Amino acid sequence: MAVGSSDQDHAPEWRWALGWALVILAASCLPYLVAWATTPPGYQFGGILVNPLDGNSYLAKMRQGWLGSWQFRLSYTPEPHSGAFIFLFYLALGHVARFSGLPLIAVFHAARLLAGLALLLALYSFICRLTADRRERRLAYVLTGASAGLGALGVLLGTFPIDLWVPEAFAFFSLLANPHFPLGLALMLMLFGGVLWPAPGVRGWLVPGLAGLALAVVQPFALVPVYATVALWNILRIACCVVRKRWAELRASSGVTVGSTASVFLFSAPVLVYDYRVYTANPALAAWAAQNVTPAPTLTDLVLGLGVVGLLAVVGAAVVIHRRDGPGLALLAWGGVTLLLVNLPFALQRRAITGVEVPLALLAALGLARWLMPRLPGLWARRAAGLSLGLGLSGNVFLLLVLALGAVGQQRPSELPGLLYLSRDEAAGMQWLLSHGPDQVVLAAPRTGMLLPGYAGVRVFYGHPFETIDAPLKQLQAEAFLRGQLSAGEWRDVRQRFGVSYVFLGPAERQLGADRLGAEFEPVFQQGEVTIYRAL
Repeated sequence: MAVGSSDQDHAPEWRWALGWALVILAASCLPYLVAWATTPPGYQFGGILVNPLDGNSYLAKMRQGWLGSWQFRLSYTPEPHSGAFIFLFYLALGHVARFSGLPLIAVFHAARLLAGLALLLALYSFICRLTADRRERRLAYVLTGASAGLGALGVLLGTFPIDLWVPEAFAFFSLLANPHFPLGLALMLMLFGGVLWPAPGVRGWLVPGLAGLALAVVQPFALVPVYATVALWNILRIACCVVRKRWAELRASSGVTVGSTASVFLFSAPVLVYDYRVYTANPALAAWAAQNVTPAPTLTDLVLGLGVVGLLAVVGAAVVIHRRDGPGLALLAWGGVTLLLVNLPFALQRRAITGVEVPLALLAALGLARWLMPRLPGLWARRAAGLSLGLGLSGNVFLLLVLALGAVGQQRPSELPGLLYLSRDEAAGMQWLLSHGPDQVVLAAPRTGMLLPGYAGVRVFYGHPFETIDAPLKQLQAEAFLRGQLSAGEWRDVRQRFGVSYVFLGPAERQLGADRLGAEFEPVFQQGEVTIYRAL
């Protein structure tokens, strides 16, 4: 099959792709609308559904930008430390919120939708260069942009497939979760497209280089599979030319391909070198990195999470190997390298899974369109395509239902305050802290500590299992204090050592047993169930 788009009605097809993109983006908003529309009286929806712990940490980073900073500091730990030029994407979104006057969560979701649109358009642009067949393009676009695995089956079997909890691995789940996952995937597609099909002249090395630089800023760990994929692709490209004895093709392509490949490394590597220096030289960030362990999913969760896409990708891999399809071999290198990295023994295994569904879904579409469907009668060929798409789409329908029903389930009085909602009294207290105590250290229950940096711009004694230094110890100390189990001497040591300025006493703290504090604390804010005390 020839590579590249040759249809005469190219503009109408782009309108079709844009229409599907808008449908996918609208679907990603449905569980958020359900959670917002069914908010119980006296509460407000926090705006985060997927992994609230990490989602609120992104809001905390945005709050630092909103407060005027371009250097990131850990706001989930009380130890003073120097900042660093990392997480610039979220710091920049915070500046946008400040200048626009919009709430942080509104900017977060606007960025999520724009990044999702960028991902879907970058995906379709990549597919247009991958195949000239309209049927293949449309199949690949829908399968990649809207499919998931067999999460529902996994739940019935008592497992936890990755299509229910690893959003960065999937196109749809990534744009449902946050802004930087889909933007990272869009940049990966732009980068690979620039290497596989280099543009003439300066753009041949500038486009993939700038995409690599932006990726290093937005999602630096995604460069690990990118580097490995680009290197393996060049090896496969050279090997194919040698086997076929296409010396002229090898000589003709080497210059521009070497330039586009080298630019990826040259533009992005300095950022990674800076990041490495920061995470090793800054004691606070080094302590955070030591706690930031994300092990790989089990093989069962991986296989079920990839579902039909994973099975069909095996067929697609056989097709591109048999045809020695250059771009198809690049997809095989991308998917294979990613799966290999996920299983290597290092602390951040799961981070390497970024975008794995994209090359596998594209391979699946090629296998379906070029091998399975031609071997079936017309009606059965269409049924095979429909069944594959239906199973992929049903996985995301199940995901949307899980998120929506999970939000509704947290609204029972016994479940409040939960991770998704905060009371209006809590919101008022956090607004008071934003006005009176930004960057001060606040002690609160773990659930409140998760929210405070993003809403109030303060640092917390404990609030995050990774971003709080010595997190297990500080969690025990915070809970012991709120239960009245911390002695006066232990409290004085904590107060002096970590500079605790305020104690937040709200619904979550009262659930731990705290009702009021003693004479060594001065109440400075009180509304409903919330009292904020200044430590004297």
